[in-house]
Amino acid sequence: MANLLVVEDDENLRQTVQDWLIFENYTVEVAISGPDALEQLSVNVFDLIILDWFLPDINGIDVLKQYRASGGLTPVLMLTGQDSQNARQAGLDAGADNYLKKPFRLQELSAQIRNTLKIERKIT
Repeated sequence: MANLLVVEDDENLRQTVQDWLIFENYTVEVAISGPDALEQLSVNVFDLIILDWFLPDINGIDVLKQYRASGGLTPVLMLTGQDSQNARQAGLDAGADNYLKKPFRLQELSAQIRNTLKIERKIT
């Protein structure tokens, strides 16, 4: 099954998502901050990154921009409470492949993951 990186600073949400994805048979690594995510991305290969917008130290958009600028190609599913058209566009322009607004149902997260991974497989 796919190897996922979940980047989320909210401990309760991070643990819930991690538990759910493990239940769904994914391999899951977690990061709690932007610098932590960048470090993990520099040494590990993931099939999908689930990235929160609002993180301590470096926000998710800047993490994504740095990751893409370094040549990172792994698909990114951006999580955020931001729901404006401008916010969605900013996330996609920064290099996100998909976007999911908080709060979300875990089944919806799973569907977005499957969809994003399916699109990536068709491209490669």
